[in-house]
Amino acid sequence: MPAKNLVSSNKVKPTVLDLFCGAGGMALGFQNAGCEILGGIDLNPHAIRTHHQNFPNCKLKLKPQDIINLKPNDLNLKSDEVDILIGGPPCQVYSVVGIGKMRSLGKIVESDPRNFLYRKFVEFLDFYKPPFFVMENVDSLVKRKIFLTILEELEFGLPRKRKSYPGYRIHHNVLIASDYGVPQIRKRLFIVGIRKDLDLEFQFPQPFKRKPVSVGEAISDLISLTAPYLPLKSKSSGLHQEDTKKPYLTRPESNYQKKMRKEITKMPEPDGVMNHICRSHNPLDIICFAMLSQGGKYTDLPESMRRYRWDIFDDKYKRLPYNKPSWTLTAHMQKDCLAYIHPVQNRSISVREAARLQSFPDHFVFNAPMTRMFELVGNSVPPLLAEAIAKPIVKQVQMYYETHPEVKQLSLL
Repeated sequence: MPAKNLVSSNKVKPTVLDLFCGAGGMALGFQNAGCEILGGIDLNPHAIRTHHQNFPNCKLKLKPQDIINLKPNDLNLKSDEVDILIGGPPCQVYSVVGIGKMRSLGKIVESDPRNFLYRKFVEFLDFYKPPFFVMENVDSLVKRKIFLTILEELEFGLPRKRKSYPGYRIHHNVLIASDYGVPQIRKRLFIVGIRKDLDLEFQFPQPFKRKPVSVGEAISDLISLTAPYLPLKSKSSGLHQEDTKKPYLTRPESNYQKKMRKEITKMPEPDGVMNHICRSHNPLDIICFAMLSQGGKYTDLPESMRRYRWDIFDDKYKRLPYNKPSWTLTAHMQKDCLAYIHPVQNRSISVREAARLQSFPDHFVFNAPMTRMFELVGNSVPPLLAEAIAKPIVKQVQMYYETHPEVKQLSLL
């Protein structure tokens, strides 16, 4: 069996395989908690390119591919080489917004194949039999009929393959990102499994006992931007912008900014930041932005300024508060960012500002066209939230190796 990598304190560095990895928000949290990231699997080429760039030492460097067509034994990993399996199967069919959109298009939600992508996660569990797994999804999943089926199959395996399945003790909870140092009120469901034959434990982390980080604390050190001009009748998202490193406006003004600039203590503080680019706006949008106070939304505008149906698009525009956390960032930012207007500048937020609100450190660079960067950020698990969940798991795996020195790799007993 392969020997385990050790960290400087002579503790085991648990191995992590990331399914439906996206840009790597959850993987980054586990890496910062002391794990070795083996690699990530995702269909999105922009996500995989970004993942490769930010996790250059992964053992697996897979091309973008549909996990439906991938078997666990296709990977260059031994069946006992994974300590923790993580992932977030696509959530559109579980979210309130996604379900509403599908029904408006006349689609049958229950028959959508994306409902069952979690079964690929179960298939990988059956093959690698890791001591722990962590699955993430939208909080509204707990209200769906399929939720109990998901829990059952995660615990006992797929109906036709239960003889080989190790079985997992399941814990699940909805956590709020702002309770764990993320400047965003984002509710997400986490399902944690512990292999039943191993004497391991897990408890969800308690919320931090400190005031939530605000939008201002997260982004006030970034330089001001002027949104590129967009003609009124244009249907595009604006001209191409060159993504170059921009200097900081000030020295770090909060502990959060210090963390974002120098999240890994051995890294020098960067001399600038990438991905600080924002969308183009037309003159009428900018006038509307200027009329909104912090926390204000579309229906706060005079009726004469409402160019969209306010009964449907009541929050078409929303200006972020400066002294409070942001509301939830979503992948809709790839379409427009009008629900995320900068708290003091008359423009929507930049990619880097969105990344800061998701708790991505400045050394994490998104490698994609700007609209796809916003999509990657909006779909991500906040790294600080993932790190909070990862820490007790890492501790359990390390304690197991300490008490079982003869075991180089966990395997079925």
